[in-house]
Amino acid sequence: MKKYLVLMAGGSGTRMGDKIPKQFIEILGKPIIAYTYSQFKSIKDLNTIIVLPEKKFQFWKDYLSKIIQEEKIIYVKGGDKRFISVKNGLKKIDDDDGIVAIHDGVRPMLSKNLIKNLFKSAKKLGNAIPFTPIINSLRKVEGKKNKSVNRKNYINIQTPQIFKIKIINDSFKKATQLDYTDEATLIEETGQKINLIKGEQQNIKLTENADLEYFKKINF
Repeated sequence: MKKYLVLMAGGSGTRMGDKIPKQFIEILGKPIIAYTYSQFKSIKDLNTIIVLPEKKFQFWKDYLSKIIQEEKIIYVKGGDKRFISVKNGLKKIDDDDGIVAIHDGVRPMLSKNLIKNLFKSAKKLGNAIPFTPIINSLRKVEGKKNKSVNRKNYINIQTPQIFKIKIINDSFKKATQLDYTDEATLIEETGQKINLIKGEQQNIKLTENADLEYFKKINF
């Protein structure tokens, strides 16, 4: 069973206050997306598709090709919605018998062991979705009121989310609601069981400047 990676770097978000998308912010001369990709390089015979912003696609492709320098990587244009970007990546995979990881390009701190465990679990179960428990107290806001809720009833969902390719492709064909935030929601809508696999607390999505500083602190 061949393994694939669709690495999501098609967003144009600049929430960190920089003029470029956050996945291309450089740390010691390398963009965040390159650090993320490096965590997957230990997976043998992994076929990689990187989704880049539709705007300035050729610029970002040329830029990243000089840094990663691997001929086998396929680059594809993203869209203005996540589902468009994911579908564009999946279209480059002509293999219904394979297995695919879909991962946020700004999550560079996951371990190689987690990646291997998720691939192993998805091969056996059909999908593997990493999670971490909620460690903070939660309150539910309803209008001007708020109330405490039991955090044991909630979890954090992460990526990479890994699927048998046939399952994720069939879900795209059958789904009626495509404006989702993760692919687990998509396959759940079409009746698939979600298989939760313990993730890692450090596997955070770099969104704010504080996240970037944390990444620098624990890695350099």
